[in-house]
Amino acid sequence: MTAIEDLIQQRRPGPAVPGRIGRHDVLVEATGFGTSVYEIRGGRVLTLRANQGYREDVAAALLDAVDDLADADDLGSTVWVRPLDVPDFALDRAVLLGPGYTDFFDRTPLADRGLQVIPVHRSEVVEGEEYESFWPGVIGKNLGIRHHDWTRAPAPRADVRRLDSGAGGLYRHNRRSRRSAKPALVKAESVLRRDLPGLLSGVEVSAMDVRGHDLRLRREWDRLRGTLLLSGATEAVEVDIPRHAAPDVFGPLFGGADFDPATLTAAAAGPPEEMLEMRVNDAGRRRHDNEDHPATLDECLRWLRALGHVDGNFLVFAGRSGGIVQMMWQDGPDGPRLWLETPNPSRGRHVTLDEAERMITILARTDRVAVDDLGDLETV
Repeated sequence: MTAIEDLIQQRRPGPAVPGRIGRHDVLVEATGFGTSVYEIRGGRVLTLRANQGYREDVAAALLDAVDDLADADDLGSTVWVRPLDVPDFALDRAVLLGPGYTDFFDRTPLADRGLQVIPVHRSEVVEGEEYESFWPGVIGKNLGIRHHDWTRAPAPRADVRRLDSGAGGLYRHNRRSRRSAKPALVKAESVLRRDLPGLLSGVEVSAMDVRGHDLRLRREWDRLRGTLLLSGATEAVEVDIPRHAAPDVFGPLFGGADFDPATLTAAAAGPPEEMLEMRVNDAGRRRHDNEDHPATLDECLRWLRALGHVDGNFLVFAGRSGGIVQMMWQDGPDGPRLWLETPNPSRGRHVTLDEAERMITILARTDRVAVDDLGDLETV
């Protein structure tokens, strides 16, 4: 056994035995923990690993893809990306990490001589980016990827930053911060499906895919409005779609496909949404909102039924035109009662849950504060 083979074997769970993969002479370590392949290249070692779904044709393609790079002296901290095309394999890029920038050889005698090749999808990596930018998504946890799992689906990435000057909240370092030092690397699906529909009033974000397509949006009631500037373009595309339409319109783009203007046009014609902006205070659920959050009518009604019957727990609902219906549980001689009112001036009365549900529904569907319809109101 050579000295470098001896270093490869240190603290490994099983022996690495000689083998051949494609046109490459390698050492193969196959254990219950997965399969690791080592190619000794002079004084260096190139490795790849699969905990699940190991395939020899994929291993051969990975080694072939980076063969022209692996002996270069100046790999540095750059992430090197090469095409990967294997039938029935979802990942289509091979990423080479140079000496000193691999998770596999980290804190081992081979740290400064070990290279690693990883299969990824084109939607997960920026060509030529620094390892520091690549690491949080594929090696770290930001994209929820287990990069040793060769059966995994692609996890398209978005680099997101705030464009407004508001303090704290989404994509801010802390509650006082008014700027984003660098973009947050997150799952594009989370941005499109969760973050954009839930943007607070006044918040504007930029979400950029790995090719540099820049989506800049804010929420205006039930719509997402802003622009899409395609990489290399000089004129932005105007965006005005229902707030929940972003995954259908922009999901394929972040997944690596070309932009489809027809999908944007079709989505723009979507009908108004039955929704409100809601503020919740529920001590039992430890929710104490400081801002109004967008919510569908169904979400609002579920919160009405779920709100703990505890003195001081409240819900505030705002309609499209700013009309307010608010309600609070109050202790009474015969048990908790729900007080419902509209402010400025404050007038209302104690109501049943069915009456409260009707007030919320009317506000969401007709943008009308219907508290006067209850009758027998008190002004407080």
